[in-house]
Amino acid sequence: MGFLMDYQDTIKSLKINIKRNIGTVILVVEGEEYEFKLLKKIFRDILHYRLLTKKRGQNKFKEYNEFVMKGNENSRVIIINTKNSNIGTIENDNEYRNELYKLMYEKYGLDTKNIPIYFIWDRDSESNKTEIVIKLLKKLTSPYENEEYENGLLLLSYPCCESYTISCFEKEKNIVQEDIKKYLIKNNYDVSRIDRYKIQYAALEMIKKIKRFDINFSLKNISFINIRVFEKEEEYFKKNENYILISFISVILIDLGVITFRD
Repeated sequence: MGFLMDYQDTIKSLKINIKRNIGTVILVVEGEEYEFKLLKKIFRDILHYRLLTKKRGQNKFKEYNEFVMKGNENSRVIIINTKNSNIGTIENDNEYRNELYKLMYEKYGLDTKNIPIYFIWDRDSESNKTEIVIKLLKKLTSPYENEEYENGLLLLSYPCCESYTISCFEKEKNIVQEDIKKYLIKNNYDVSRIDRYKIQYAALEMIKKIKRFDINFSLKNISFINIRVFEKEEEYFKKNENYILISFISVILIDLGVITFRD
């Protein structure tokens, strides 16, 4: 009953706009499996947008048009990989990404300079060096336009994107001491169980976690929020060798107007 009340509170504060026209959106992810499965569930199965995917190593885009809702025909979400999963590849492998963008232009007539781009990455302290992460957080500050870099907003999940899934099911879950993938299996937190109410719930959990760091959520200050949360998480990690669970994936849905705040 308590969990149901949490959902009701979420519905009161946030609303989801199923037929929101988002145009074309590009999501760049590091992983080849879980991220694709999760984002496919959100944008194809729940929101019913057109979906294009291309994993590293694949020559062609896969197209998913079977679940498109009437009214969403002009909205399209593209999920792609970088050359490898190290976060440095965002900056260092321009040639690979340019070839990918060229392919999008030749096949679909898409000019990526005019398309919002979101980079979805794990805060992996072992493989992603702190100085590189902070550098990219300062460069990739807007999905639409950046002063010193191409358009793109970097959104981290602490410690990984599975934190988003947990936030769909658990209220104020702070840390997972065991292997996070095993934790999902043990609790039956499968991506297939996520629905429209759970993505609203995850958005509220993200906002609450940001407030826990004494920061008010606002899209206008997303760059500041990114940096400040990163600093707070690193301080916590040094003391506890663990991260407080939080995923910024919900920022995409709020930024696109799919999830909005009720008056």
